Amino acid sequence: MAELTDSDISGVLQRAVKLSEQQLKLMRELAEEIFGQDTKIIIGVNGSVARRETTSGSDVDLFFLGLGESELDSLQSQQDIYRARLRDAGIKMPANGGVFDEPLRADELCETIGGDNDTNTFITRRMLFLLEGEWIYNQTAFEKLRSDLICRYVTEDLADEKIALFLLNDIIRYWRTICVDFEHKIQDVSKPRAIRNIKLRFSRMLLYFAGVAAVSKTIGMSGVEKRAKLNALFSMPALARIQDVFEDKAAPLTVLYAEFLASIDDPDIRQVLERSGVEGIDTREYEALVAKARDFKDELLTILLKDLKTSHEVVRALLL
Repeated sequence: MAELTDSDISGVLQRAVKLSEQQLKLMRELAEEIFGQDTKIIIGVNGSVARRETTSGSDVDLFFLGLGESELDSLQSQQDIYRARLRDAGIKMPANGGVFDEPLRADELCETIGGDNDTNTFITRRMLFLLEGEWIYNQTAFEKLRSDLICRYVTEDLADEKIALFLLNDIIRYWRTICVDFEHKIQDVSKPRAIRNIKLRFSRMLLYFAGVAAVSKTIGMSGVEKRAKLNALFSMPALARIQDVFEDKAAPLTVLYAEFLASIDDPDIRQVLERSGVEGIDTREYEALVAKARDFKDELLTILLKDLKTSHEVVRALLL
């Protein structure tokens, strides 16, 4: 696997952003064409498109949220119509059975935090909405919901010297949930293990770190300022958020992330990684990406331990 030049890295990232913006534009146009001025629904997207990391193998993690007294059966019908239209337009949809298959009432994202009802499905939908979600339809309501969710985590009277610990704990919990669920999912020997592992160690880890990075910027701000800062940072894609927070210190991990994107955009490499079960594990392609994943993790740790330092309140919260 050849090393990328600076020009290659820039090209990989720019191409991914361009493909993502093209898909977002098409999806927004189709949604407006189908639903007109319906104010009772929010359509959003997670995944690579939302993160502006679209590659040739990317699908679209679409989700529907209902506002007010929306009937979920009606929302399901609208979602099915829209998904079918996207397929007709050539947009790749995920396999059936995912956590976004069924619509959800928007207020449940804010109300179901912690407790017995906060299932894996709820924490996944809530965290992905916050950490990487992007609007497709009803932008105003989408952004208000993001603001409401942040307000649920960060009270106005939170002291300036305090971090948004409620939010940080949920971000940590989500990351650990992903890691535990990974071990559960790979018990199905028919599913490709290599591509799952590589995505976990790059895109999922990046998303987690981008959430931690956002919280780290709220120290020394009033509760109101903390909310505003988090709103601004969560409106950015994960990689751009890390670059905004850490500036030049994010350059080494950006290079490694671009190499990851270039690899999964290569049809030959992706085909190897998507082999059933463990067939993709014992390959040169997988081993090369695992080595880069270790370097990527080391770069993230460098930022945490050397740049933020162990005395930083966020780092202390991650440890205990």
